[in-house]
Amino acid sequence: MQDVLGRRAVRKAGNFLTGVRPDKWLLFFVLAGACLAVVSAARLVRIPYQIDYGEGLVLEGALGFRQAQPLYPNPFAFPVVLHEYGPVAYAAVASVLPGGAVSFPAGRVLIVVCCLLLSCLLSCMLRQMTGSWCIGLAFGLLLLTLPAFRVWLYLLRADVIGIVFSVTGMALYLWKTRLWGWSVLCFGLAVFCKYTLIAAPLAVFIHLIANRQWKRAIGFAAALGMVCALAFLALQRATGGWFAFHMFSTHSDPYSVTRFLALGALVWASAPVVTALALWCAARNFGRRCWSLPTIYLLTSFIVAFTAGKLGSATNHFLEWMVASCMCAGLGYSMMMSEQMNKVWPATFLLGASVVVGVIVQNRPSLQPSRDLRECERAYQYIRDSGSTAVLSENPGPVLAAGKPVLLSDPFAYFQMVRHGWPDQEIAERVKRKLFGLIIVETDLSQMKLARSEIWPEPFVEAMQQNYQTVARFSCRGAAVILEPIPSSGGSSSSKKRAPPG
Repeated sequence: MQDVLGRRAVRKAGNFLTGVRPDKWLLFFVLAGACLAVVSAARLVRIPYQIDYGEGLVLEGALGFRQAQPLYPNPFAFPVVLHEYGPVAYAAVASVLPGGAVSFPAGRVLIVVCCLLLSCLLSCMLRQMTGSWCIGLAFGLLLLTLPAFRVWLYLLRADVIGIVFSVTGMALYLWKTRLWGWSVLCFGLAVFCKYTLIAAPLAVFIHLIANRQWKRAIGFAAALGMVCALAFLALQRATGGWFAFHMFSTHSDPYSVTRFLALGALVWASAPVVTALALWCAARNFGRRCWSLPTIYLLTSFIVAFTAGKLGSATNHFLEWMVASCMCAGLGYSMMMSEQMNKVWPATFLLGASVVVGVIVQNRPSLQPSRDLRECERAYQYIRDSGSTAVLSENPGPVLAAGKPVLLSDPFAYFQMVRHGWPDQEIAERVKRKLFGLIIVETDLSQMKLARSEIWPEPFVEAMQQNYQTVARFSCRGAAVILEPIPSSGGSSSSKKRAPPG
């Protein structure tokens, strides 16, 4: 009797499995993974400290915008202000700051909302292209689960803000032909968030050419070019000609193809099933001379991702590639369901399992950034309690959080320019004369000199060693080591307060 009941249970389970469409199973797996990813991001959003170097840069620019300070001033003046993103990104972040106060969580909430909006836009576009809400939702939500994308799901950066405008432009272009003018406006806003976000408008232009819509292609290119040119000229005039310098002359860091390949391999290998499915779809479409917008976008986003070879770049330069890969993977899955049904079930469970396992592994406490922020409360309090307002910091975030003026807004960009001939005098002289009451660095000066810091040039390290001493160490990313001037022989240090080693 028990054997009969057991066989019936197996048959019922089999009937259940075969009775449910594979795309619904995939949606179930992806929805579970996306929920876990968003819950994890929500916990990290609340951290009141700077997590990533770029967060301080964006927040500093947003605060300046909110306080009506010049966003692109003369970079030769002191304090040294360098802003490498467009005004749209800073304005978007400034709009969510509560009362114009320093708030990393408020800015991160904006990024999470942008990511969710991006997922919804992808779902709607895939629904239109595949005719299936299950496939559209599955591959729209899939973006939130990609390991390389999840790193940027909660960080206060300009990239996702701009990509939302880009994808909105593509969605309007696909939705209704007569809305192409609004898509031009969206692409223009994306470019003035971050000027490397050109993969989407380039894909639209190529798509029009490939479909022999010559007049529309020329009109689209002319309209977008005019919008960008007029905005650029207006900003140049409003900033006394310094806008172009901030955009194009603050990237002196060297380029390496090896770095591009390493970052690309990390992105592709972290989501191998999605990458393989997207490439299969693109190869199949190109082989059939089917010039669909997602496959062209995959190609243009790959080309634009070559900017990841710069020293200061990270996987954020592949964010558009990840968006395009989800679009192509969704199209590939739809084609597989209609043409190769025997391969759909293996692909469904392989992709679904990779999503759930990947999210669970990435949620492990040992991989969370909060483990490097254990003593940030003490570090930020130390900076806040210092009597000096002259603070030179490797990361602007702790200085902003302490309510002190930022004297160098982008140390990485600045010192890379110094390495390549920037006529620095003011900051170097202030270090030698001990005019900075605090200097905040990421590592000890001795280690910095041995490892050849990517930020601080060797002459600056030597000047700090001669004139400053370590007074506190903390387990805090961005504020690990705090230096104060060495007391002169008959005087005393500017601050006698000391914190125990972290």
